[in-house]
Amino acid sequence: MNHQLVKLMELKQNYEYLVMTSNEQSNRQVNYESLMPFIEELVDTWFVKMDKPCFLSITFESDQGAVYFRIERGSKESVIVKREIEERIVVSEQLDTAQTPRYVRLFAQSNVNDRELKELEKSFYGLLLVNIRALILRCQQDQSSGQREIEMEMKLARRMQSMLIPTEELKLTSLRTRTVYVPVDYVGGDYIDYRQINDRYTCFMIADVSGHGFLASIWATGIRIAVRQVLQTSYSPDEILERLNQLLYADLMKTRSYITMLVAVYDEVEHKIRYGRAGHPQPFYLSKSNQTVLASKGGVGLGLLPDSTYQMEEVPLEEEGMLLLYTDGLLDTGRKEVFRGSRHWLEELSSLLNMPGDSKQESMNRVEAYLMEITQQGQQTDDISVLILQFEPEKSIALV
Repeated sequence: MNHQLVKLMELKQNYEYLVMTSNEQSNRQVNYESLMPFIEELVDTWFVKMDKPCFLSITFESDQGAVYFRIERGSKESVIVKREIEERIVVSEQLDTAQTPRYVRLFAQSNVNDRELKELEKSFYGLLLVNIRALILRCQQDQSSGQREIEMEMKLARRMQSMLIPTEELKLTSLRTRTVYVPVDYVGGDYIDYRQINDRYTCFMIADVSGHGFLASIWATGIRIAVRQVLQTSYSPDEILERLNQLLYADLMKTRSYITMLVAVYDEVEHKIRYGRAGHPQPFYLSKSNQTVLASKGGVGLGLLPDSTYQMEEVPLEEEGMLLLYTDGLLDTGRKEVFRGSRHWLEELSSLLNMPGDSKQESMNRVEAYLMEITQQGQQTDDISVLILQFEPEKSIALV
């Protein structure tokens, strides 16, 4: 009888110690990097304080019984087993991963055969399982909270970046412009903009920064700042690209990034578009008599060579039509369903222009709606930007 009382008092002290240890653990900062060391520390404490255990095992298990993680203390085969305890606790009904498993299972063996103490021992081990589950859920909740904060910051960054994308239609005497912008992430690496330099020249720019996400979006914003500086003194597309490369090269090299870009300058007096390319896709030209990819020599992307030079091409706008400047995300859209090469795009887009009785506004609306529909249907893997330039024939321009 006295022996039983002594044993109960000892167990009571151990239980109080384990509860105190649990409370201390609950006040410690934990994340997925420190989770496993914390759990091993708890298992070591329980293994020392329990009543002569010879083996203790903790496993993280999937719903199908696969073992993600295992901790063992003692030796399962070293003694004649007199008592075994096996318990399992549900961690999450929704998640089932190595970090947040469906179950945590405990298996313990002891060489003490005391049935009256078995239920107390089970409650001790149950406390261990509850502590392990609490640690896992804290990590999961902290990660979810952190992800929510990141998502909020990224949404804010997206709103800020979207504010820099022109949304209002630009209307000149014989040319109007509209943009289509669909980032693949919260923030993207595409840059699309237009700027009236003076009464004669208007500059249209589209660029694609290598990579995705936040770094690419920072570079997209950096291009905008650099462009504003260059356009103060340069009106020629080839010169604009060369100046931009000189300004951005050193920093692009540091981040191992590069930028493909197309710059087009509209001359309202001569009713021509002059453009240059830095490794960027060739623009689509669409009119009633001609649907083509404008062939042109394009230098390498910005940030790849320190002294890159670029060629300038010229397009007289002799009939009504459209010029589409785009990033390569457009060409990649839907490739898993149907290959849309340049010729495919030209055929589909030109069919939208030749509707009898259409106004210019209706034609542009139809092209924009088609582009949005295709990008939403396809499996988008890259940012998509399109700059639509709709022009009237030269003969409709009033003499200057």
